[in-house]
Amino acid sequence: MGLRSGRHTRGRVVRKVMIALDYTVLVQIVSFLVLWFLLSRLLFKPFVALLEERERRTEGVKAEAAGLTDEGERLRAEYERAIARAKDEGAAVKEAIVQEARQGREQLLSEAREKAAEMLSAIRQEIQKELSRGRELAAQEAEAIARQMAEKILGRRIA
Repeated sequence: MGLRSGRHTRGRVVRKVMIALDYTVLVQIVSFLVLWFLLSRLLFKPFVALLEERERRTEGVKAEAAGLTDEGERLRAEYERAIARAKDEGAAVKEAIVQEARQGREQLLSEAREKAAEMLSAIRQEIQKELSRGRELAAQEAEAIARQMAEKILGRRIA
């Protein structure tokens, strides 16, 4: 092993041990290197590869999530545009229906006014005819009454 030297100090023996460089140091270095190689192959490299694969997958999932988020935003914006278009189209259809109803109402009112005017005209004509007949009848009766009065006053028959 190593060199030892001993001294006595007041009844005690003090020994100093020095490290000896012999074949065991070489065996320890070789053992360390073999252990390092084995651990590197069996433990360190697979672990580092596993961490790299995990990081790669994480980045892939992050990229996929970002892509899905972008796609979701795009679909939401498209949905909102479609809803806005549908609302606009609905409003346009509603306005067209309201306008058509107004035109139909105006047409019905116009036709009703025309029919009412025709009926009023026909009634007025009928009233005028009745008035004319009534006047004629009243004139005939007035003439008959006048003749009867004249006959009574004159005491004779008038032709």
